[in-house]
Amino acid sequence: MVDGNASFAENPEHPVWLFALRKTLARARVWILASMFMVLLALVVSTPWLAWFRELIAHRYAPGSLIRGLDEVFRTDTAARCAGIESSTRSTGAALALVAMLGGAFTAGGWLQVFLERTPGRSLRRFFYGGSRFFFRFLRVLVLTLLALHLAGWLMYGAPWDWLVHGLLFGAPEGNLEVLSSELTARRIGWCQDGLYFASVALILVWGIYTRSRMALQDTTSAVWAGICSSALMIAHPLRTLVPMGALFAAQAVVLVVAGYFTNTTQARLGTPGDWAGVLVLFLLTILCLAWRTIVRAAGYHAALQVNAQLVRPLSRPDPWSKSVGGPGGPRYPVGGDDYEVSL
Repeated sequence: MVDGNASFAENPEHPVWLFALRKTLARARVWILASMFMVLLALVVSTPWLAWFRELIAHRYAPGSLIRGLDEVFRTDTAARCAGIESSTRSTGAALALVAMLGGAFTAGGWLQVFLERTPGRSLRRFFYGGSRFFFRFLRVLVLTLLALHLAGWLMYGAPWDWLVHGLLFGAPEGNLEVLSSELTARRIGWCQDGLYFASVALILVWGIYTRSRMALQDTTSAVWAGICSSALMIAHPLRTLVPMGALFAAQAVVLVVAGYFTNTTQARLGTPGDWAGVLVLFLLTILCLAWRTIVRAAGYHAALQVNAQLVRPLSRPDPWSKSVGGPGGPRYPVGGDDYEVSL
């Protein structure tokens, strides 16, 4: 292990995923800013719906009658109008989904810059510098990830599955499961299909995290080569690479389950109009879930850096993240190297 990766050596006191969470939570200003980005995207989509509801229910429904949910009468009476607002916001939602993916590539670079750079302080400046520095590299990783997800969907729900599983194994040509003698068998085939697709998507997303972390750690630009090397790493060390990500996923799931329970409890207790306590609790729970998702995702990059630093052989060239000087978020200059000589 090279000296530049020393800060990511395995911590004997904490597991990789717990150490990553602790380091991420310490960057409060960064994860708060990243969380607000997702909140702003949600507001862009929800604002037209709020205005539509405000205009629709004014002087037509008793105050507070719809506070706990939209009943069947309301849905039937407003079906045509609801279809109109859904159509008008569908294109906006698609555009914002693209913005969210591009924002994910930017924030990944920002987090990796913050974790790797040795300069203390000014974390927000380093975050924006890293996001712009790695953006186009990680954009290529995003394209590869989308292609891999499309391939996984085609394999699990397209012609290969119909030919191999439905046709050869169970004698159900063209995916017609009605010819099977047991309904339970048909349901198990569907469960297996969905489970394999879920596992494929999870592995592809983890692969993307390791690929970005490897590119940032070694300061390389080839997304294809880094992806191939990350795939080989995951195959050679499945436990070392997947266990930290599984633990982080479990930590995220626990918080979401608890938040979901309190959400359902709060909705059941919503009271009379003007009682904003329950609405405020629901809003805070939503913000909490978005913030926790941001923290866990950033911790995944820190965990991937730890694993890469422990298992990946360093490049023959000098470590780009070794001891250096320079302004926070700006260029780094090696001290006493062959290319630069800095007077202190």
